[in-house]
Amino acid sequence: MKKTHVPCSLKIEEEAVRYDLDNPTKRNTAKLLQLFLTALGYFGSVLVICDLYGTNIRKGIFLPLAVGGFLLASLLQFLPKHSGKLTLGFVLVLLGMSALFSKQVVLGFHAIFNVVYQTAHNTNIAYFQIAKGANITFAATLTGTLVAELLAFLFAFFTIRKPHFTLPTAVSFLLAEPGLYLGIPVSVPAMGLLLAYWGGMLALRFPALWGREKIRCTQRTSAIGGSLTALLILLVYGAVSLTGTWQGYSRPESDKLRRQEISESLADFDIQNLPQSIRKIAAAIGIGNNQTVTLGNTAKQRIYDRTDLKLTLDDLPESTMYLKSYTGSTYGKNCWDTLASDTEAVNSDMVFPILESYDCNPQNFPFLFQQTSEPDSGTYHCTITPQRRDGRYYQPYAAFSSDVSYLEDVDFRPKNRDSYDWTAAQLPPEILSVLSQQEPTSISFNSSWSNDAVRSFMDILHVPSNGSDVTISTRFSANQIATVPDGVRGKVIPAAFLESVAYRDFAADVYTRLPESEALDAVYAAMPESLQNAHPQTTQERYAALCEIRAWLSEQAEYDLAPGKTPRNRDYVNFFLLENHKGYCMHFATAGTILARHLGIPARYCEGYLVDSEVLNSASIRDGRYVVNVPNKKAHAWCEFYIDGYGWLPFEMTPGYTAELQPDSDTEEVPSEPSTETTVDTTPENNTSATPEEMTSAALTSTEISGSMAAPKDNTIAGSKPADGSIPGFAAVAVRLLIWAICIGLFIGAAVLLRLLHVRYRQNVFLDTRHPRQAVHAMYRYLFRLLRWTGLRFRQEPLLEFCEKAVQHLRQQKLPATAPEQIIPMILAMEFGKQDPEMAEQRQAAAEASALADAIFKRCNPLKRFCMKYLLHLI
Repeated sequence: MKKTHVPCSLKIEEEAVRYDLDNPTKRNTAKLLQLFLTALGYFGSVLVICDLYGTNIRKGIFLPLAVGGFLLASLLQFLPKHSGKLTLGFVLVLLGMSALFSKQVVLGFHAIFNVVYQTAHNTNIAYFQIAKGANITFAATLTGTLVAELLAFLFAFFTIRKPHFTLPTAVSFLLAEPGLYLGIPVSVPAMGLLLAYWGGMLALRFPALWGREKIRCTQRTSAIGGSLTALLILLVYGAVSLTGTWQGYSRPESDKLRRQEISESLADFDIQNLPQSIRKIAAAIGIGNNQTVTLGNTAKQRIYDRTDLKLTLDDLPESTMYLKSYTGSTYGKNCWDTLASDTEAVNSDMVFPILESYDCNPQNFPFLFQQTSEPDSGTYHCTITPQRRDGRYYQPYAAFSSDVSYLEDVDFRPKNRDSYDWTAAQLPPEILSVLSQQEPTSISFNSSWSNDAVRSFMDILHVPSNGSDVTISTRFSANQIATVPDGVRGKVIPAAFLESVAYRDFAADVYTRLPESEALDAVYAAMPESLQNAHPQTTQERYAALCEIRAWLSEQAEYDLAPGKTPRNRDYVNFFLLENHKGYCMHFATAGTILARHLGIPARYCEGYLVDSEVLNSASIRDGRYVVNVPNKKAHAWCEFYIDGYGWLPFEMTPGYTAELQPDSDTEEVPSEPSTETTVDTTPENNTSATPEEMTSAALTSTEISGSMAAPKDNTIAGSKPADGSIPGFAAVAVRLLIWAICIGLFIGAAVLLRLLHVRYRQNVFLDTRHPRQAVHAMYRYLFRLLRWTGLRFRQEPLLEFCEKAVQHLRQQKLPATAPEQIIPMILAMEFGKQDPEMAEQRQAAAEASALADAIFKRCNPLKRFCMKYLLHLI
């Protein structure tokens, strides 16, 4: 030995200290204290199993076997030799039994999972379907017992034999996590025992975390610290549990509601639908808009005691007001999504360019055509002020606004998101019945378009400009065009051309599409024969079919705000109608929309608020206007269907929600009048107003509300990203790949950063001249880790003998052997000779340790290099 002077009495003192560490009485005392910690963690986990998963487990068999397994696993750790091998052998036996009874174990897992699923979602629905006659109790008891026995060996080995904080703590936390995450109650004793175990294990490993050496900090001292910490946590937790209900802080209601919304969005988080999950969380926080509606992921529809919207009206509407905020266009994988702007469909080459370039939108069709066909029906003005920023905006049906920018054929964005105005037509309660009794009539126009703006608009619609007559079908007559109110006169003809020439067939194609699905085929087969044979073509036939669909839905399912979640392996509509038979408005609206599309009726799924007579009658008057507060309980979902020549109107599918806007299905029907064809006479003698071309020209050259509706948009969105946030084609794949690349990059960056922090910390500790004792102890532990990596383990022999053994071992492997010669005598001299190392000696020892680590690293294969560098942080 060299470089460090060792006192002559060093070996005698070293032997005395080693005897003190290896004293059986002290060692067993430490293990008994660790046995106490083991009991806390294990029996806390057993109680969690009984609380969360034990409905089908026979406690009279499970608990005695659990206690027996704990005693056996704990006794093995007190054996002087081969305890690790015996523990591994028993674990392999348990795994072999699991494989031998694999069918029963799988059945038990299914039964236990069904219990958690039903409790968390407040439902009687089983996620896994289990065959009748299966012995669920035996299977669940067997599965629970095998898990408990494996836990016994895990807790005993990693608490008594090889104390390890992370692994047993993580396993016990994962057992209790479903209760903490899903809100399933876990008993106070179970959580108290687990918290005490976690705190005790942290205290047990605390000296190692702070760099204390094994020579000075004995196993018994650590065990005493861990046990006292566990007892303290038990006492504090018990006191809090007993007194916590006597007094406490109450959260503000707004905070509670926001917390509930965020919790629900987090509960629905799905890594397979990462963008959608992130959008939903953002919407819950109030910074985004979730454009995809995932169905069946909520067990219970929650109603909050709050006001979501405030309406200010100059007159009350005559019928129920539907305020639409979301329109689901495509259905698939239990989700509704908005329509992509690159959708291929009939007349899509005409519809999308018009919507992108002109201020002529299907959202305004009902308002314009209602004002044209019924100019005396009247209007009312409505100001909408959302009380929550959830990224959604609300539009009444048959309404128009100059304060918004329309997007595609479903959405809009207000210029001021805090408040925006609408002018809405007064729709009579019987509007659907009236429209169903009539069909569009034909009107002819002369196609001598002399205005360039008109010609450009008509060219997109493939309407000729050769002076021939062009016929379109509308729900108003030729004479009514000249008598429309001044505010909408210039908007009607462009809208009528777009609706008749292009959008009607576009809607009939896009909004009758359905995914191919055996589950949906089973629903179609279960429909009444009258619906299966129905082929509605006219508005009257479609309305009758919708009424029949609504009646059949009310027979198949009952309204229930807590129907439970739809299992991921089921189709939403199939599970609702053929298995669960209960649901709320989202279920009925989705099912009604799907069935309407199956019959060839253009239909869409909608969400928003239902402002019925109950809400309207509660209006207050302020400054001569009605102020209406729309509560959260009026949030609703419905179906809307397309009426040729008119536009989209709501149709109620939910039982008990048949609103004033539509009469019951048994309303007496009046035969429809035959369609007639008329021609607009544009001569001055027969027209008291502008000609169709003049009105259309005005529509294409003005953006004022009183002038035009089809003017080129100031905020043209051609070529821009779709409003629903979707990105078509290759870009969508690129975005997904980018998201995964970012995630992988963050993971790799975190691993590299963690390694750099470890290396930097180790270097700072090794070279810390202000605390040389801590530096030497850190180098001592680091040396032993490196020696273990080379295959040499400390067998409780005297340290000087082990030093000679380590030098010989390293030389045989052709590795630098100076680190043991430098560090081990240094720590012995420091502990027993009270000699602090000099700065040069400390730096030399740190350099020798780093040199040994580099030499070991160079001799390893790539896999070991990765483990050594990024997992163990030895280099």
